[in-house]
Amino acid sequence: MTKSWLKEFARDLLAIGSIPFYFLFILRSVIGEYKIFVYHLVIAAISIFILYFIIKDANLHISRSFVALVFSSLFYKEMLFTVFAGLVWILMLFGAYYLKRKFGPIIRGIIIGALSSIAGYHGALLV
Repeated sequence: MTKSWLKEFARDLLAIGSIPFYFLFILRSVIGEYKIFVYHLVIAAISIFILYFIIKDANLHISRSFVALVFSSLFYKEMLFTVFAGLVWILMLFGAYYLKRKFGPIIRGIIIGALSSIAGYHGALLV
């Protein structure tokens, strides 16, 4: 019973990388008319989708949350937010491992997230 709150917290952290949360992020940007931010996220989402077929068995929650971390940090340009979001993301990694997610898929998720962030950033510059 004492560890049930820890398990719940770890699942909550992983939910940050869920598809509904990612699309809430995009929708909020559309409403706010932040076109470049929308382009970053949409291009990165397409990249995640494509890379998942190339890099098998990756944790996509980690990938999407990494993209969200990168672009929200670039958007806000505030060190305090970036540090806090980075710490939350690191806690998410520990949470994934705590929930018995294998180390390999977590690493592959980070790789897909990093590559998709690069694609999203540079792709948005071309649009």
